[in-house]
Amino acid sequence: MEKIIKKKLLLIVSMLAVTFALAGCSSSDKKVEFDYDPSELAQMVQDQATQYMQEASIPEKYNYYVENGEEAGISESIIDAVKVFGTVEKDYGKFIDFKSDYTYEEVDDKVIVSVYADCADQEAIIKATFVDNKVEYDLQKYMAVNQYNYSEEDAVQTLKDNGIYPYKISEYEVSANQTMKDKMKAAGANTVIGMGIVFVALIFISFIISLLKYVPALLDKETREKKKAEKAKKAQEAAQADSKAETEGTAPAAAPAGIVDIVNTATGESAMNDSELVAVISAAIMASQGGKTRVRVNYPSNDKLVVRPRRKNKR
Repeated sequence: MEKIIKKKLLLIVSMLAVTFALAGCSSSDKKVEFDYDPSELAQMVQDQATQYMQEASIPEKYNYYVENGEEAGISESIIDAVKVFGTVEKDYGKFIDFKSDYTYEEVDDKVIVSVYADCADQEAIIKATFVDNKVEYDLQKYMAVNQYNYSEEDAVQTLKDNGIYPYKISEYEVSANQTMKDKMKAAGANTVIGMGIVFVALIFISFIISLLKYVPALLDKETREKKKAEKAKKAQEAAQADSKAETEGTAPAAAPAGIVDIVNTATGESAMNDSELVAVISAAIMASQGGKTRVRVNYPSNDKLVVRPRRKNKR
């Protein structure tokens, strides 16, 4: 029983895997199903772009397309095209003419054609996306042949004169045709702006970190007040001691025994150098130890002063 269940599960999983694989292949392997001539597509883009730019340059027509286009039965793609070409003169300058070169590529079931327009300020790229229109085209062709008794060639020419093809333009896109110099300028500007933002952020972070040392003092209010009180108390005690010494004429505390310093009364500074001070301190140590220890002083004395105890020779 378990083996049967496992086989059924395996079969279901395999069927699902095959279904998803076929769905992925069918969605990614779309191909263009209509015949086309790239030069005709490029010419069609130029003709329609010129027409839309002329209509968009007239404020009354432009406003009519934008405000009343849907109510008048104008397709959404035409309204969008007028809106796109209405910004060409503002962004790239007055339109002059189209260049003769063009490019095209097939993307899934679409054909994207790019033409180049010379404008007063900058060259623009106009991209048009062509999609399949065979259903409408075949219907119009059938009616022309069977109802109006056109021949095949006359029906095709009549449809072409009326702007009906096995394909149609679904959308337009206008962008600047940047040279390498323009791209380098834009890249350099973006780099400078990015680095500037980073440095400003780092400086701001460093400033914030430098202020963190004041946070404990601000948070610990009791400790701060206690330190202030101790500091004020010490200052008060020192002031009281000075005033008491002045009133009583008390002499300053005597220097420790065994250490003698010579002070310049005019400046209040010590008149002894380091070598003399070391000698005095060494002598005081010897005196306190009864002359039993031999001390050799090498620093800071430069004359290698040696203090020796005096001994009486026994005879």
